[in-house]
Amino acid sequence: MLKNPFQVAITFAVVALVIKVAVFYMDLQHGAMEDYIRYIYMLIMLVTVFFGIRSNKIMFDGTTTFGQDFKTGARTASFFAIIMAIITYIYYAKIDPGFFAIKQQPLLDELFKTAQTKVGSDDKEILLKDLSNQILGIKTYLSPYFQAMWTMFGLVFLGLFNSAVFAFLMKKYPGFKK
Repeated sequence: MLKNPFQVAITFAVVALVIKVAVFYMDLQHGAMEDYIRYIYMLIMLVTVFFGIRSNKIMFDGTTTFGQDFKTGARTASFFAIIMAIITYIYYAKIDPGFFAIKQQPLLDELFKTAQTKVGSDDKEILLKDLSNQILGIKTYLSPYFQAMWTMFGLVFLGLFNSAVFAFLMKKYPGFKK
């Protein structure tokens, strides 16, 4: 069995990586599967926090407090979130670098179409500056770095919530220790 929160986090991060790469190799990363990956990550985070707290309860023979359970769950969730942020960045930067180009293209097309309708305006310098700022915003928002950062923040906050819920449930129902 997994003995500490870091082992639990690594184990489930590898599971998440395998699922993400399997989706890539089946060429399903665009469309509906993009939303399902979020749900899969949420489920994996839930299981990660549960097993992190459970391993701590087993180690202390079930005599842990709410605070200890919460800290253990939060630590497990934080490790998992950091590992997943690194995996997310590497995935989008090296494994599937064309993902964000595909996501950016419709937004850029719409932006250029809107800009062409405004070409007759008086101040073309302001229009050009606005267009370049919007392009920069799109390219920043849809980038591996930004995706990794938001993945980490989202998973940390989700993990903190899950930790509080599981710490409460495991204190209320002590049958989870074995």
